[in-house]
Amino acid sequence: MNSYFSLAKDGNVMMDNDYNIELSRLNQIESVDIPHLKNVQMIVKDRVDSHSYDPIVYDHLKNLSDEPHLSNDLLELRAGTAPKDVPNIPYPDVKVDIKYTNELGRRVRYMRIYRKDNSTSSQKALVYLHGGAYYGGTVEDTLPFLRHLATKFNGIIYSVDYGLAPENPYPSGLEDCLAVLIEASNNHSQVSIAGDSAGASMALGVSQLSHTMGICNIYKHILFYPTVVHGSNHEGSLWNDHLIPVNDEQRRTLHNNYSQFKELDKIMTDFYIAGNNRDLSAPILSPLYADPMTFKKILVMTGEFDPFRLQDEAFVQKVGMAGCEAKYIRYGGLGHAFLNYVGRIPAVEDALNECALALN
Repeated sequence: MNSYFSLAKDGNVMMDNDYNIELSRLNQIESVDIPHLKNVQMIVKDRVDSHSYDPIVYDHLKNLSDEPHLSNDLLELRAGTAPKDVPNIPYPDVKVDIKYTNELGRRVRYMRIYRKDNSTSSQKALVYLHGGAYYGGTVEDTLPFLRHLATKFNGIIYSVDYGLAPENPYPSGLEDCLAVLIEASNNHSQVSIAGDSAGASMALGVSQLSHTMGICNIYKHILFYPTVVHGSNHEGSLWNDHLIPVNDEQRRTLHNNYSQFKELDKIMTDFYIAGNNRDLSAPILSPLYADPMTFKKILVMTGEFDPFRLQDEAFVQKVGMAGCEAKYIRYGGLGHAFLNYVGRIPAVEDALNECALALN
């Protein structure tokens, strides 16, 4: 059992003083002016021990080899997207329904997640797209953190069970998500969209489709560590880990994680388009190249050491420079997929609180 929580006799997770003190500290950090991110409200929530990994994150990454190699085996890759050691935190006031939509002539499963005191006729909805590199992840993976979000959000969450690549290659998964977005817009007047990692990229693609097709106006885009570009130059500025300050003893781990993600970036793109000849610079595929005016209000949350950090900062600055409402929160010490540390790292709860605050 780690230092952030302990298990009570009745099975409930009880947060200890260290966790709550850190959560309170993070909540009090305000926006700062970062010269290289213009027209963006930026909040840097560093660790007290700045430019160093959170110990739990570092423990998961410190043994990466100097030349990390990812298998192309789909079963092995999918197993690697499954969250590990996620505490089972009960939320007795949160309800989860399994639903299906037949919009767009499809049949798409989704989970509807909400507080019991929230009517399903609430005017606010959030459509959520899980991560997993386009080929992995499940809606069940989202339950630990979306249940927590539901305790704070005054609306209904739709978590989409879209078809995974390569069995359902681009743009099939996007069409599944669009079908659920239509379902949500039929029932709610204020619809936002969110996602993590590849799911956040898909959320931006779905938003563009919704805008172009006149389906609904997306209220807010909440993006957890999105990947926003396919086919980028892995030796270019978007992947230069030497631009990231880090404790000297942990520099090698950061570099190895970036190297691992360069491999992952190519693998997930190959599975997503499934051998088809697609223009990787198309804005639906690579939202970095989209018309930023499509995204009127965005909140991007990324870890300090996430290999997607530099592309996230390029994206949020582009949206801010276009005159849209752009907010960026960077969490010190965290890497990719930090939502999977819910209940273990205080910064994750803070990020979910920021999400609810933006939506409410």
